[in-house]
Amino acid sequence: MEEKLKTTIDKIVRLSNQNEEFSVELRKALGIMPSANSVLMDDERMGHIYEYCVEKIIRKQAEEFYKDFPISSIVPDLTKDFVRMESFRRKNQFGDFCLALYQQIECMTNKLCEMRVLADIVEKMWSSPAYVKTQKENDPTIDERSDSNYSIAMLIFPGQNKKTGQPYSVEKSRVTLQGQYANDKIRIVVYFLGYKAMMKSGDYDNFVELTGLLSDIYVCRNMNHRGNTLTPWEEENLNRILPLQSFFYFKFMGVLAQYVDFIKQGFPILQDIGNYAKSLSSKKVGLPELRVLGKIKLKDDGKKRFKK
Repeated sequence: MEEKLKTTIDKIVRLSNQNEEFSVELRKALGIMPSANSVLMDDERMGHIYEYCVEKIIRKQAEEFYKDFPISSIVPDLTKDFVRMESFRRKNQFGDFCLALYQQIECMTNKLCEMRVLADIVEKMWSSPAYVKTQKENDPTIDERSDSNYSIAMLIFPGQNKKTGQPYSVEKSRVTLQGQYANDKIRIVVYFLGYKAMMKSGDYDNFVELTGLLSDIYVCRNMNHRGNTLTPWEEENLNRILPLQSFFYFKFMGVLAQYVDFIKQGFPILQDIGNYAKSLSSKKVGLPELRVLGKIKLKDDGKKRFKK
């Protein structure tokens, strides 16, 4: 019904622009005094009516988007931010659009990370292998994990702290879920709810792409900060994104849709993942072990290989 109303209003506006006599008569019917130099599009009242109709449509879309979202207490806030996001997109205000979009992701993520069950899961599973075994005939199961030393902590916290020389997988796995950085919390949600803690090695590229785009949204959201000095990494990413804003409007909205769907799919089995995690013994993440592929036997030619 709202779409039909919007279409009708669009036709009236176009006709008023094309036919001044029609515009004058329409103003009379609405009780608006016509003037010789005015047209309907310039009228503030009609502009408000048009925007009101559009907002009604967007609000309905927002309600449908978050229909059946498992954490009902935050749905009103999510819906409100969705409407703001779409309003900024229509006005081509990219920074504000990214802020409103990120606020939805932030709201969902923070609420999930307040849950005791998720905190217990990550604490017990940091040292578990990141991937499950793939079987041709059967779906993968959470308890059939690969034999690799590549842990969940290594996947979610890649890299190394340059100041301490310690891998992030060691340092950050000692931090509580609530104490993690925003981007790390998002990656945790993607792994444990999106992939239901049953990620296959073949999912790695998709995981990197999705979490990379979520990180891009975070960077663009920071455009709203005043007096903020960009890091070289932030500047590099903004220089990549800003020339293609029209493309990233829709790319970022697609990421939001996938993030919401991940939560919808993973939330119902969160307790099952928790039950599996309880069966595991507590084990801290250690330093990566050196992988010895083989020994090389050097020919004894009488030369000294090392200085004393």
